[in-house]
Amino acid sequence: MDAPERARRENQPKSSAIPSELVIRDIAGERRIAIDGDSLAIGRSRENDVEIGDISSSRMHCKMTKIQGRWHIEDLRSRNGTLVNGILIRRQPLVPGDLIEIGKTQIFFGEIPEVHQRNSPAGETLVLSTEYFLEPIVVEEPADDPIRFQKEREIFLRLLELTRDLGAILVTEELFDVILQNVIEISGAERGFLIIEDSGELRVASSRNIDRDVVRRAHLQVSQSLTRRVIDSGEPVLTGDARSDPRFHESASIANLRLESVLCVPLRLRGKVLGSVYVDNRFEKHSFHQGTLRFVQFLADQASIYIENARLFEELQRKQAAIQASKDQVEDLNRELQAMLISREVEPEEVRELLKRGARPDLKHSFDRIVTRSPGMLRVFELLDRVINTDMPVLVLGESGTGKELVAQAVHVGSDRQHQPFVSQNCAAIPENLLESEFFGHSKGAFTGAHRDKKGLFELADGGTLFLDEIGDMSPDLQAKLLRVLEDGEFRPVGARDTIRVDVRIISATNQILDELVRTGKFREDLYYRLNVLTVQLPALRDRREDIPLLVDHFIDQVCSRQDRVRPKMDPRTLYALYHSPWPGNVRQLENEIERLVALSEGVILPETISPSVLAHGPGVGKGDSEPMRGTLRELVAEATEGLERQVLDATLEENGWNKSQTARQLGVSRPTLDQKIDKYGLKKKSDTGGGKRS
Repeated sequence: MDAPERARRENQPKSSAIPSELVIRDIAGERRIAIDGDSLAIGRSRENDVEIGDISSSRMHCKMTKIQGRWHIEDLRSRNGTLVNGILIRRQPLVPGDLIEIGKTQIFFGEIPEVHQRNSPAGETLVLSTEYFLEPIVVEEPADDPIRFQKEREIFLRLLELTRDLGAILVTEELFDVILQNVIEISGAERGFLIIEDSGELRVASSRNIDRDVVRRAHLQVSQSLTRRVIDSGEPVLTGDARSDPRFHESASIANLRLESVLCVPLRLRGKVLGSVYVDNRFEKHSFHQGTLRFVQFLADQASIYIENARLFEELQRKQAAIQASKDQVEDLNRELQAMLISREVEPEEVRELLKRGARPDLKHSFDRIVTRSPGMLRVFELLDRVINTDMPVLVLGESGTGKELVAQAVHVGSDRQHQPFVSQNCAAIPENLLESEFFGHSKGAFTGAHRDKKGLFELADGGTLFLDEIGDMSPDLQAKLLRVLEDGEFRPVGARDTIRVDVRIISATNQILDELVRTGKFREDLYYRLNVLTVQLPALRDRREDIPLLVDHFIDQVCSRQDRVRPKMDPRTLYALYHSPWPGNVRQLENEIERLVALSEGVILPETISPSVLAHGPGVGKGDSEPMRGTLRELVAEATEGLERQVLDATLEENGWNKSQTARQLGVSRPTLDQKIDKYGLKKKSDTGGGKRS
C-alpha cells in the first residue's frame, strides 16, 4: 500500500457508518446494489449475489465478508485479479469510498468519491458512459490526473485482454470484425474500415460505424490516396483537419468525402504491410490524438500476427481438404479401375498383381494376418496401431463374418501381452446356467457335477487378452458381475471363499447396435462405457470389394495347402461373379464358398459351380430383385448390358427432342449405327401415339 493510500485510510473517521450499498459502473451505465447479510459473492456466474457482465471477470471472481463488524474483500484466484484503488489484492479490508475494479467494471464501496465524479453544468453527477472510458487520451498531459490515468489504464487492460482473446479466433472474417469494433471503441471514431491489400488491390475486408452497422458501399467511403500512402510507406497518418492538411491538398477523395479527422495505421508483420486500419470522423476536427494513435498502433501490430495466423490456418485447412478430396478421388478411381478390369476377360493373376501394388501405411505393428488393401480397413489399422501397446479396452463393431476375432488376435499379437494367453469366447454360445462358472470358474463340490476345481475364462487369460464376442447377448446378471471384475480386477469362483486377482485386457465385439440396447435397458450403461473406451467399426465386405480378389487368392491357397492339391485356375467370369456378389455373410461366407468351389473344380473354377445363393444376388439379377434370371453368366451380362444401352439411347433421344444427328454426336456413334440400334430396341418417340414418322 503506497503512502497516500495509507494516509487516507488512517484518516478515515472511526465513526463512519458502514455503507449499505455498492455502486457499480460498467459499459451499461450505473446501478446500485444493497449490501445484505454477512457475505457477498461477486462474479460472472448467475450463482453470485452480484452478477458482473464483464467478460474479464471470472465465474466466481471475489467475495466480500463482514468480519467483526468490518467488511473485507478477497480475490477467489480469479483469472485477471481484483484491484482495490488501483492495487492488485489477495485479501483487503474495505473503507467507505474504496474503488473495486474487475476488468472494465468499477464497484464503489458506498458513495463515489469526488475524484471519480464528473459534474454537469447543473452540478448533478453524471454516469460514466462508454465514451468516458474510451475517449482519446492525450498522453503528453500530466500523469497525476487521476481520471485520465484511470482511463488510460482501462484501455491498456482492455488491449491486453483483447490480444489474448484474438489468438483463439481462426476465421479471418470474424477476426477482422472483432479487431475493427475494438479500434472504433478505443478511438471513439465515427466509422472504421479494415483494409487488406490483395494482389496490389485494396479491399475493404470489414467496415462498421459507431452503431455497429456495416457501412454501405464501404470502398467508396475511404480515401484511397491516404490509405495507399500508409500502406506504401508503412507509417501511420494522423490528421485532425484533413481538408486543410497541406499533405492532402491534391487528394480529391478527402475533399469529396468532406473528412475532418482521419487516423490510418498500417498492419505490419516482419517488414511487410498486410493492409491498414482506417478510422475517421466526418463532423469533428481533432477527434484523434497521439494517445489514440499509440493505442491503435499497438492493437494493429498485435492484430497483424493473428491475421497471418488465421490466414495460414485457413490455407492449411484448404490444402488438407484438397489432399483429402484428391485421396478420395484416387480411391474412387482405383475402385472403378478394378471393377473395369475384373469385368473384362482379364487373367485373375494380373488382377491380383494389380491389387497387391502399393504398400500399406507405415505402421509400428504388423497386421499381415489380415488380408486387405481397403482404405477403410487401413484406417482401422492406423487407429489400433496407436493403442495396441496399452491396456485400453477395445470394442469391435461389425456385421457377422467381418473378421472381428481376427482383429482381436492382431491386437493381442502386436501388444506386450503377445507371449501370454489369448482366450476367445462367444457369449451367445454358453448356456445361461453355466455362464458364471465359465467366466469365473468353480471349486470342487460347488454344485452337482463339480467333481474338481475348474478355472474360468478370466483366470485362464490372466496376463493376456480375453476376447468376448457377441457381448450384446450377455445376460443382465452376468453383465453386473463382469462390471465388478473390470472395476476391481477381482472375482470369486463359484463355491469358493477367496477372491482371485487377475490382469486381463478385454477386447469385446458385437454385431448389434449397443447404443440401442442401452437405450432400451437390455445392456448396462455403466458396462457399456467400461467396454467402449476405443471403438473400431469394421466395414462389410460389400464396402471393400477391392479386397475380394485378394481374399479369393488367399483362400484358394489355404484350401489347396490343407488338401494337398494342385491350385486350380480361376475363370475370369467366376471372379466377376464373386466380385459383384453382395456377400451378406461377409468374409466368412466368401471363405466357405471358395472352399466349396475348390472342392468341386477340376483344374478350372467355372462359374457354373458357384452356389445358386451367390448367383441369385449377383450382377444378373432382374429389375425387381425378387427372382434370379436364368442362363449362363455371359448371357446374363450381355442382357444387362443391352438393357442399360436401351435406357441410355431412349433417354438421350428424348433429351434432344429426337434429333438423331445431335444424339449420335453426343453418344459418339455414327448416324447409321444409331438408326440400327433404334430399330433393334424398337424405340419410339413418346409423343408418337401410333408409331408415326420419326424425325
